[in-house]
Amino acid sequence: MIAKTNEKRPQEASSNSRALNALTSAALAIPGMAITAVSNNAHADAPPINTEVGYRYSHYQEEDLPQSDVASGSTQRYDIDVHQFRVLTPVGENYAVDATFDYETMSGASPYGTVSDADGNPLLVMSGASIEDTRMDLNVKTTRFYESGTASVIGGYSTEDDYEAFNVGFEGTVDVNDKMTTLMGGIGYSDDTITPTQAPGFNRVTNESKYTAATFIGVAQVINAQSVFQTSLNYGYSDGYLSDPYKLVDQRPNTRSSIAWNNRYRYYLGDLDAAVHADYRLYMDDWDMVSHTMAFEWHQNVDPNLRVVPSIRYYSQSQVDFYTPIDMPAQPGDKSSDYRLSPFGAVTFGLSAIAHSYNWKVIVSAERYVADGDLALGTVEKEHPGLLQYTLVTLGFDYSF
Repeated sequence: MIAKTNEKRPQEASSNSRALNALTSAALAIPGMAITAVSNNAHADAPPINTEVGYRYSHYQEEDLPQSDVASGSTQRYDIDVHQFRVLTPVGENYAVDATFDYETMSGASPYGTVSDADGNPLLVMSGASIEDTRMDLNVKTTRFYESGTASVIGGYSTEDDYEAFNVGFEGTVDVNDKMTTLMGGIGYSDDTITPTQAPGFNRVTNESKYTAATFIGVAQVINAQSVFQTSLNYGYSDGYLSDPYKLVDQRPNTRSSIAWNNRYRYYLGDLDAAVHADYRLYMDDWDMVSHTMAFEWHQNVDPNLRVVPSIRYYSQSQVDFYTPIDMPAQPGDKSSDYRLSPFGAVTFGLSAIAHSYNWKVIVSAERYVADGDLALGTVEKEHPGLLQYTLVTLGFDYSF
């Protein structure tokens, strides 16, 4: 039997539980007063007038590993295809329902752990290249619109061969100061169960669970006719089985607390018919990890029906306090050589184009991600050989009626 892994997508280790992504996205958005490259006017939240359906296809391809970094197993990494369907529709005069469904298939190989080479540097122990899995994820958000704010209920379910998650969340916004200021907040809860695939020669757990609770508060402020700023605080707490059952050596604490400070700034340049988006995120947790994320986008209107968006994102994180570059089975206490818990930096370059005409919108985007120890803000003595490089291409459309 081919062993499986739960390392199925490119996530920095400081990201929230996947079942709480909707709540996290809400904290990072600027509700009700977004300034885009299409308009230099702030606008209040209002229920949609039309129904909108959308589809996205994404192909994610990790770069293969150099043979010199692998002690055993495949040098191939993941190849993932994602189909996303979305429906946003008004219900009556004051309600809207926003539903998304993801269908994801993946194949490839994953790191089991690390061993030492003759010079004391880590080499990867990889799985075979025939890991295959399918994931389905459904999230539904129902929003009630008021004259001075919104209230939303979020529910979701995710399933794959060895993982099942349920989540629920509540969030809301209140407009004050003549709708120049928006206060926001939310709470969320996720209940996850993992039933790892068993394989000969491995002593894996058979059934484990964890729960994650998250909350956020924030404020968005219209500065003037050209600019908006938002800041928010997120707190997350996880309890239960937080280790990776597919690693050869992996023992983590059974709780994790985190806090993130998110900041977003939007500025419209009327003379250029463009907008600048600048984001910064500081993350800290009680596993002793600290990360910084900075992102910049330039939204340029080429003509009334076409917008081009180049972007760059920088990320850097420190290691958790129980990280070891090389697996040490005899070491007592918590320990892990997971590359997602190692120190590293990463840069993502992106380019998107959005074309629209009448009721149609077409989206094309591409990203290139490179992680490296030399890109970290601090000194990395031994770079993990499992750090990712990947390409992500997305095609999609929206139709309103």
